[in-house]
Amino acid sequence: MADQRPDAGRLARRTGAARSAVSRYGRRGLGMLRRTPFPRPTPRGWTVLVAGIGLVAAGLVTSMSVAVTAGLLLVVLVVLGVVTALAVAAPLRASRSAPRAVVQVGEVYRERVTLRGSAMRFAPRSTLLVREQLDDLFVSTAEPTSLLAVGPASPPAVLDVEALAISRGRGLVGPVTVRVEDPFGLLRIDRPVVSAEEVVVVPGSVPLAALDTGALAGAVSADEGRVGQGGSADDSELRPYRPGDPIRRVHWGQSAKRGGLHVRQTTQAQPPEAVVALDVRREAYQQLGRDDLAELSDLGGDQAFEHAVVVAASVARALSARTSRVALVTDEPGGDVRHSGDAGGLSEVLVGLADVHVRSGARDVTDVLHGVRGRDVHGMTAVVTGRCTPEQAAELVSATNGSSRGVLVTVVPPDPAVRGVLDRAGWRVLVVPVPGSSTVGHAR
Repeated sequence: MADQRPDAGRLARRTGAARSAVSRYGRRGLGMLRRTPFPRPTPRGWTVLVAGIGLVAAGLVTSMSVAVTAGLLLVVLVVLGVVTALAVAAPLRASRSAPRAVVQVGEVYRERVTLRGSAMRFAPRSTLLVREQLDDLFVSTAEPTSLLAVGPASPPAVLDVEALAISRGRGLVGPVTVRVEDPFGLLRIDRPVVSAEEVVVVPGSVPLAALDTGALAGAVSADEGRVGQGGSADDSELRPYRPGDPIRRVHWGQSAKRGGLHVRQTTQAQPPEAVVALDVRREAYQQLGRDDLAELSDLGGDQAFEHAVVVAASVARALSARTSRVALVTDEPGGDVRHSGDAGGLSEVLVGLADVHVRSGARDVTDVLHGVRGRDVHGMTAVVTGRCTPEQAAELVSATNGSSRGVLVTVVPPDPAVRGVLDRAGWRVLVVPVPGSSTVGHAR
């Protein structure tokens, strides 16, 4: 009896472990099956299935066992195809690795899809059709579809995808789907293995040499070297002397008054903030006096607005190299002010430009700039628009009187009256023409 009790205990433990393993693998298998679509017959599969059912029915009616047997064999062949397809498709696992989720128009988006099959030794080895779906914002430079072999003795299969970003906006990459067929070609499973992910395509750039050397330098120079909203690069403060401080920094007069050594600590000058205001009114980009053919093909002003978005992105990139913070302001459909880049990141401004759209009935830029007041933006303002009237120029000057300088960036040359109003206020004017216009961009 003493020898039987340990044997009974070991048997119980082994039974419990086996039951636990079966339960664990069973739950895993059921989860895989729930994620796997049921196989769909191919045209060949429908033919075989209909022929099998027809032979069985005819054999039963005519009492021909041979027909019944042949029909059952065809039906069993379809059932075996279902089992084989599920055995391959259910254990599939895949992952996507992409270095960036934000790309620029004209850049190539790259990613790698890694596909793994079942690790069981008796699992079948299969060649699968793997496809990555791309949004209309991209044009594939490398085929996003490939035949990949997976199996227990095979290394993970890899699909490298390259796509050229051709338009700004937010697009979806994916899902990655795998097509599995049984060895007889009777059934097919299209299973998504990697879900879709969002990729933001930000605007590109246009050459702005005039902005870098003229308009921007003049607009920012008045603000450079100031600390916060007041002060200068010569401002300094005193602190107690610490071992290692240079003797030349000791302020002897204040040290004598305070009864201990104190050194000068220079406060670093901070560059100013900057605002890029983009005009989203459709009427500002229609009938701009461009070439007749260009006007005819762009009656809605969409091409001109897209050019303005690229110009705004170029201005933001140039300003980010000279200022401590760049913010984008536009008019939102609900009448709110879209304000991107409060933290000073250029990437936030570019992502904001990827989302803007031209609209009819949008508010004027001057109305939008009123929402910027009180947001601690005391640097310069760059307004990007298609057309500016003398009345709008005067309103711009009054709406940005808290900023030291400003730049008006237009896609067509403004009227001399507009230039006069802005010149008297210390603004610079930059013209970056739309493709199709004979005007050469210049700044003054």
